[in-house]
Amino acid sequence: MNIRAILIERPIEFLKQQRILRDKFLRWFLIIALLLCMVQIGQLLIRLRPTGFVVPLEYVSGAGLTRLGDWRLIYGYGVYSLLVTLGNIALAVVAFEKSRITSFFLLLGAIVINIFAIVVTHTLLAQLG
Repeated sequence: MNIRAILIERPIEFLKQQRILRDKFLRWFLIIALLLCMVQIGQLLIRLRPTGFVVPLEYVSGAGLTRLGDWRLIYGYGVYSLLVTLGNIALAVVAFEKSRITSFFLLLGAIVINIFAIVVTHTLLAQLG
């Protein structure tokens, strides 16, 4: 099956063929990873507003703010979260054929990274007021 058939012509059929989606346990991890990614991106879209001043991009609790920059750079955390989530899901789908445990750890890794990204984004947005 070529990429055009997968993405444009028959994406639903392609998804139905994936064995990982028939595994209830891994399907829940996949759904949780996608939901956390959407929460993080939604948090950015709803709470982040343009500012005329530099904003904190990194925060260290013991040292305070360590790097300042343009407010648009905070969207990088959402992009990073989305890329890691989609990448880990793609790798989990490929790895499922050989090792179910590898797919589990890839999806768990996506969940953990999304949780950390939500915390970091929330902290940075709280600094903006």
